[in-house]
Amino acid sequence: MKPEVHQLGRVVLSKQGHDKGKAFLVVGLLDEKHVLIADGGSRKLCKPKKKQAKHLTPKPWVATEILASIRDRAQTADSDIRKALRTYLNISTRPQDKEDHTFV
Repeated sequence: MKPEVHQLGRVVLSKQGHDKGKAFLVVGLLDEKHVLIADGGSRKLCKPKKKQAKHLTPKPWVATEILASIRDRAQTADSDIRKALRTYLNISTRPQDKEDHTFV
């Protein structure tokens, strides 16, 4: 069964728009067609992006550990969102090996 986009804390990838391919968390539900998404960096929890659900690809992970901070709009919620996205998507924040950046 395909994961549902309309679930708080769901990890999603954008399929359309200038943020195509970028990872977000669902931080709000508006109606059956729209959700609010944030990544804790360019899109903070205080100003989430309204996005159509059909333009998002749901991933099988839900960040249940930060749902309370999202609901409470806690001060540390943005850092929690960034940490959850790094955890679930294995995104490295440190630079890659030098060999990866050398030109031939």
